[in-house]
Amino acid sequence: MTRLALAFDLGGTELRGALVESDGGVVAQVSAPTMAIAGSDAVIGQIIALAGALLRQRPQADVAGIGIGAPGPLDPKAGIVIAPPTLAGWH
Repeated sequence: MTRLALAFDLGGTELRGALVESDGGVVAQVSAPTMAIAGSDAVIGQIIALAGALLRQRPQADVAGIGIGAPGPLDPKAGIVIAPPTLAGWH
């Protein structure tokens, strides 16, 4: 069983996800238009759905962690995005 990380890139127009090896190699990837206008709950649902799609591609994956890249500004201590310019209406 291979230890992999779930990685997500949260963009204003596209949401991308990947399963990544410890050396940075991408073993599976998915993407979808970001439903940013529908709000953060909708996008969180998309992230969960993309994670499921990735794990179905590699059902034996041992997920070591999850990382999300998001547009700023960010509050790293609280772990939140603060009114990002590419995700209109998010607070």
